[in-house]
Amino acid sequence: MVGNVISRRKFVRVATSLGAVGLAAPAILRSARAANELVFVGFGGEYQAGQTKAFFEPFEKATGIKVVQTTGVDLAKLRAMVQSGNVEWDLVSIPDRLRYTAVQDGLLMPLDYGVIDAKKIMPELVTPHAIGGVTIPMLLTYSTKAYSADKAPRTWPEFWSLDRFPGQRGMYNGPVYTLEFALIADGVPKDKLYPLDVDRAFRSLDKIKSKLIWWSQMSQPGPMLKSGEIVLTPWVRSIAHMLAGEPLGISYEGAALTFEAWTVPKGAKNAAAAMRFIEFALQPRQQAELTKYIAYGPTNPEAMPLVDPKVAALLSSQPANKEKGFLLDGNYWGPNLEKLTERWNLWRLG
Repeated sequence: MVGNVISRRKFVRVATSLGAVGLAAPAILRSARAANELVFVGFGGEYQAGQTKAFFEPFEKATGIKVVQTTGVDLAKLRAMVQSGNVEWDLVSIPDRLRYTAVQDGLLMPLDYGVIDAKKIMPELVTPHAIGGVTIPMLLTYSTKAYSADKAPRTWPEFWSLDRFPGQRGMYNGPVYTLEFALIADGVPKDKLYPLDVDRAFRSLDKIKSKLIWWSQMSQPGPMLKSGEIVLTPWVRSIAHMLAGEPLGISYEGAALTFEAWTVPKGAKNAAAAMRFIEFALQPRQQAELTKYIAYGPTNPEAMPLVDPKVAALLSSQPANKEKGFLLDGNYWGPNLEKLTERWNLWRLG
């Protein structure tokens, strides 16, 4: 990459927060108007740095189309762009729980499946306006210093068992994931979760509320586990930390599996280039390459034989792991997220 993209890539690599990465965004967006440029907005950090290596740099080399990057995925900002007719983004990576709202609000254009070959992508991750780029598991994660492999909690009922498995628990401070885990802990089968029995979920959470330490950012559980402040928690980044040699164990039993999708904003100036990019990013070689940088699962099963076996065994795309979990329902959370977040906040303060 050249020009702004070189400095951008370097900046992403060294940035320590999404806010720091976002400082360069206005200048980048002002320059991204040429037909051979594609403006991408993502979540920054190690994930976007990995996307750069696995997708953006190879795509530019193959096509001559620069991928100009920024961060700060925000539906309110996208809505304002679409309504004003001045859409600065061409490609957005969004979690499934935001996909529903983006589609309902008319913020995304239908994907061109004449250009994008979706036949080999996991069928449940293919929708008219979005297609899964990675699968991400929220896993029961525990410290192997606190629990030996044969005595570690493996299920959400065991996570809820304070007597059998003593130790301070961490928990994500939000209703998504947490209400599902509370219901599974209370005996609801994973294939009968939706629509959620919200009252039952909160009653289940009441049983362990006083023993929980809450976290809100996905980076927080690492230091908390390392220091011993907590000894078990749900977490999406445990695999990467395990591969780095940290003393952690995981269980896929009842894991929440979600996906992050490639989408194209309605009114994107370089939509055709975005469609070409999505087709490129779904290829097995590119998806396998991403696993070298972030431990998220490919959505194209043909990528799995190309992944380092010790990594592949831990990923959510591995059939044996996938079978143990459940797919978080974005069609449920889309229309319910706001009101359940309000109820969640009242419960947390109560």
